[in-house]
Amino acid sequence: MIDTQAKMNAVAEMLEGTVIENSVGLEVQIKGSVSGFPATLQALRAGFPFGITYIVEVNVMEEGTQDDPLNMTIMPRYARGWFSFLTRLLLLESKGQAIGDKKFDSKFLLSFADHNIAERFIKYPGVMDRIDALQLNTKFSEMGVKSKAGLYLTQPTNFNSVNLDIVRVTFKTLGELGQVLFESF
Repeated sequence: MIDTQAKMNAVAEMLEGTVIENSVGLEVQIKGSVSGFPATLQALRAGFPFGITYIVEVNVMEEGTQDDPLNMTIMPRYARGWFSFLTRLLLLESKGQAIGDKKFDSKFLLSFADHNIAERFIKYPGVMDRIDALQLNTKFSEMGVKSKAGLYLTQPTNFNSVNLDIVRVTFKTLGELGQVLFESF
């Protein structure tokens, strides 16, 4: 039997934060910090079939600024090779927007507002490797990067089943990406 409360306390300790009790609509909500940025782990319910969401807040835009130059969503591609043509033909997977790196574009579906800024972020040294590592470790279903807000990642694994080492590595990697976002965007 999984002790959900003990696991939430372990994650809170990892993030040097606290478990938020009685949060509206969420069974699991833990707030803390990673790499100096506010971080949250949340889940609607701790068990199957609900996944978890990691959030790292990196507000790099000045107050009052309306534009959000970097607003990007990254999702893994499920169909590759000649299957990709077939799935697009059957409307099961979109083509996505290309970033200009053949290997990256074949692994991920991208959606972004400004091509030049999205390309600059993705091609920033180490970013592609970190996104690949996140996909390998978490099998994420969606990742978002917004210069006004920060980063989020949704993992289809439920909280009770997730490995705490995966949580630690995921937050560390998101913190590193947050640092890139903070310093360069």
